[in-house]
Amino acid sequence: MYYVNEHIKDLYRVKFHDERADVLRLDMNENPEGLPKEVFDKIAEKITPEYIATYPEKDRLMKTIAQINGYDYENVSITAGSDEAMRFIFQCFGQAGRDLVTVLPTFEMYGVYANMFGMNHVTIDYKEDFTVDPQEILDAINDQTGIVILLNPNSPIGIAFTEQDVRSIIEKARSYNAVVVIDEAYHYFYAPTFLPLIKEYDNLLVLRTFSKLFSIAGLRIGYVSGHRTLIDYIEKAESTFNVNSIAILFALNIINDQPLIDALIKTEKDGRCWLTGQLKQAGYKYFSMEGNYVLFYPKKASGEIVDELKKRGIWVRDYGRGILKGWIRVSTGSVRCMERFWNEFKDLDF
Repeated sequence: MYYVNEHIKDLYRVKFHDERADVLRLDMNENPEGLPKEVFDKIAEKITPEYIATYPEKDRLMKTIAQINGYDYENVSITAGSDEAMRFIFQCFGQAGRDLVTVLPTFEMYGVYANMFGMNHVTIDYKEDFTVDPQEILDAINDQTGIVILLNPNSPIGIAFTEQDVRSIIEKARSYNAVVVIDEAYHYFYAPTFLPLIKEYDNLLVLRTFSKLFSIAGLRIGYVSGHRTLIDYIEKAESTFNVNSIAILFALNIINDQPLIDALIKTEKDGRCWLTGQLKQAGYKYFSMEGNYVLFYPKKASGEIVDELKKRGIWVRDYGRGILKGWIRVSTGSVRCMERFWNEFKDLDF
């Protein structure tokens, strides 16, 4: 029998095979409408046969990101979505048999990578009031800890950490030679950032993505920032050309367009406020914090609501276990998208 890595052999994975075209996608925190058409067309005009015949060049984007974020070129690496950066982090720093510390619930891929690389996943549960105690995270860090991951704000709940809490966690992790990762996938919806701390701590990595506010999830591009020694290890783990040229082109144009960024932020915020207003007026229990999503508790079974909305071309997400059991999460976008969701939802749950 041929060899199969034991950590991969029985690994449970959920794969997405549904056709997602021509539906209102409110289940994975994408921008349901994407970039404005005029912006997309202007960037797409720059794609020529010669451009896509040439191997990708990341340096200009890396230098731009470094300049915008106020650090050096050596402090950043471009990856195929922030999830590729996550994998590199586990490949480089995820020692088998040591602990990964995260809160729960959180982004599912962290648990997948822990299993994939033979780490023990130590979780700190959110409480019934949707809060998490940072002291419990600190208490979980010990000489077995290899990686600590914080999402700021966390998905799917949306709570953010204070600077004092984050510094305490980073410093305790450093005392045990553990790496801390702060996933800022929802930055721009929530402006405060811990990115400046990479200048102070040599065990800190910060993730960003172009999939959420920047609306190019299909192009798979993100980046990881950190101390140059950590970034050098990640660069060694990368393939020669890990990000495609079209993704680089769109990322470079978007990140330099502050009026576009401001407009995207306003569009999502207006839609989120509109939806929470409807939920409040209708008497629903809901929770909306710092990300582009709203949690609420429907009157009927959440699975039934999800299935019925899917038949109507609207996809949202529910949860089957833990403190979010029975809750529905709706990704937020423009008021127009929220109105379409709300009109169909009212027909099912009122």
